[in-house]
Amino acid sequence: MQQVAKLVVVLLLCAAGVTMCSALRLHLPSLVSNTGLSKPMQSASDMRNEKRQLCEPSGLPLFNYSHVDVVVVMASPVCVTQQTIMLLRFNFNFRKIFYIVKHKEFCPYLESIDENVICVDENTVIPGVSYTSLLAPGISDNLIKHQGINNRVGWYFQQYLKLGVALHLKSLSDHYLIWDADNIPIKPFQMFTDDGKVTFCANPSSVKAVGYSKFYKAVLGEDLPHPTHNGNVYNFVCGYMMFYKPYVKEMLGDIQRHLVSTHQVDPKLGFPWNIHAVADKLIEANVLFSEFDTYGGWMMNHKERSMEMDFDISYVRNPGTSNPKAPSLNGGPAFVSNLRCCLNQKRVCALGKAQSPGPHGLRAPAVGTRHHILIWEEHKFRYRTGDFCVDKLPADLQMAIDEVGTGVKPASRGASG
Repeated sequence: MQQVAKLVVVLLLCAAGVTMCSALRLHLPSLVSNTGLSKPMQSASDMRNEKRQLCEPSGLPLFNYSHVDVVVVMASPVCVTQQTIMLLRFNFNFRKIFYIVKHKEFCPYLESIDENVICVDENTVIPGVSYTSLLAPGISDNLIKHQGINNRVGWYFQQYLKLGVALHLKSLSDHYLIWDADNIPIKPFQMFTDDGKVTFCANPSSVKAVGYSKFYKAVLGEDLPHPTHNGNVYNFVCGYMMFYKPYVKEMLGDIQRHLVSTHQVDPKLGFPWNIHAVADKLIEANVLFSEFDTYGGWMMNHKERSMEMDFDISYVRNPGTSNPKAPSLNGGPAFVSNLRCCLNQKRVCALGKAQSPGPHGLRAPAVGTRHHILIWEEHKFRYRTGDFCVDKLPADLQMAIDEVGTGVKPASRGASG
């Protein structure tokens, strides 16, 4: 009864004026239910432990997105997967977190971390579509020919899964968040505006968009728009994005109609085979598909009233891990030896203060605060490049890896792409 009384008081105060409600830093759900806008929050209980210490406990709101599910697509869990799950739940109170993995043997470990985790075998999400089926003769011939062992078939498969869940994962919420497995949310941030619009992160690193615009034009017959702010050009590739299932279905329908009407694919080819056929043709020109840029651009062109750009999200990638004296790995930096790859919350908070230099203005955190997201690519430290980590994986996870492997392809030293 006390909780009900408190809620009534808060609602009365908020009704008295927006300023007072804002002062309470209470982020109540919008009641907007128009198509594409955030629906009312469920009355689900908040599973967060309020005694848990945040990196910046003073003055930060905790968002209650208990009407939203998260989808994470990954080959194999890593040590920091535990921190990612706990901070996603604590900072945002999402309903369920779906982990789509290469081997079902990882599921007992993942589901033991949090009762709201649901683990799914990647080969069961889209009927008839798997990494193996995409490697069949005549399907990915050019991708394999031009890129060899470093071909992007698995990379494309992950993108198809992120879109395909809107068609095939029946229990998924209407709004669902795609979250990259390497991202750790250091602190909460707003994913819906007060009137229910979805906020889209703007990435200032414009180099990310190379090739994506041509692919977008090929599959949709329109130009890919880019967010602009203060004279700078941005893109949508931030490592997370909020999708809306009806809009994903509509966009995929637009792609199919354009590809068929322009005779680029056989009308019998549906998603994702239609997009993959274009990907296999365009790889010769180094033109690539991006699920984030494609959906974000389509939203700007067709549903702009349902979205709002956020130009203030900042992140830091692998602070303190690069070894400039060692040979490169797939064109990227090599890593220092003896890394402590498993992070506790104290270390996550410390790394969140690191500087984040970049050629296109990736921002340092504001004075006295931290980045929103720590990108910690443990799969590269531990799986792709040998093992630079001095700490061990959790025993249950190590047992599963001993049984089925990681599913992560090793990187080649000195490679250039």
